[in-house]
Amino acid sequence: MFKNSAKTVMRNYAKPPIKVSKKLGILGVPFAKGQGKTGVDLAPDFLRENGLLTMLSNLSISDYGNLKYETHVTSEDNSLYKRIKNYSEFMACNKALIPRISEILNENDMFLILGGDHSIGFGSVAGHLMHTPNLSLVWVDAHADLNLHSTSYSGNIHGMPVSLLLKELRKYWLQASLYQFAPNCLPADQLVYIGLRDIDPFEGYILNKLNIKAYSMDAIDRFGISKIMEMSLDALKPRNKIHLSFDIDALDIYVAPSTGTPVRGGLTLTEGLYITEALNVTGRLQGLDIAEVNPTLGTGDDLESTLNTTMQIIRKACADREGKLSGVKENVTNLSKELNKK
Repeated sequence: MFKNSAKTVMRNYAKPPIKVSKKLGILGVPFAKGQGKTGVDLAPDFLRENGLLTMLSNLSISDYGNLKYETHVTSEDNSLYKRIKNYSEFMACNKALIPRISEILNENDMFLILGGDHSIGFGSVAGHLMHTPNLSLVWVDAHADLNLHSTSYSGNIHGMPVSLLLKELRKYWLQASLYQFAPNCLPADQLVYIGLRDIDPFEGYILNKLNIKAYSMDAIDRFGISKIMEMSLDALKPRNKIHLSFDIDALDIYVAPSTGTPVRGGLTLTEGLYITEALNVTGRLQGLDIAEVNPTLGTGDDLESTLNTTMQIIRKACADREGKLSGVKENVTNLSKELNKK
């Protein structure tokens, strides 16, 4: 069965089962200015209104509402990184988010960030690094989000958050004074990408230059998702906590169409669920971002499919390691059959 299959494959990475209910802190970050389409800011409340808290009711949940922050645009702000759209708003949001992560983790075992576009991944991971310096990052996405301010074609900062996090690229962001509010960096060898299929030339160069573990859809099709997860976990330090930043466009447009930058040929739902469960059963998954769900895009059927898919991804990541959560039903047999076709 699919559920046991992931646990069996990951047995060398797992800790003993949890005996008490996991404490989960949830924070919405309804930020939409990292890209050009409206509506992604509605996702946190959309997920809550459509059963998120009920689905997670077997956990001890603290819902902290949505992040609040103020933006002060000055002439100096506008002179920084002129090619980046909405730079001041982006910085205001993420500067507010960073300290909130530590506050949430001080009260909970794990946190769930509901985006918003994927630019919020910067503040979420940077805040996690402030609390837990020994951290590994798994970035599940169709895109590498690794551009610099000087290499982005669009100027949309949802394509840049990983470059702001990496130790090896920090020197290219000196004017941002990141050391003042996000001093801890992520080393490139503790980053793994899964699901890539649309990367820019500079991103490809950096992936190769820094020898970053990046598993494209071609690799997943060639090796299978179980082998990809084994290789991913082998690349991460075994004592590190893990942050999973999951852009819903990593999944194929067939199962998650209501998103702003869809790319065909993505992960199946089975593969997405396998990734999240494999990380969960290690006992080291401490933070989860869900990004780029846009409730205003697509038909009613598109939105229903995206909602159900997103809920299942969250459920797999946040469940206790015996999988005891209420809400969405899972046909384990069908998932197993689909996985075994790979």
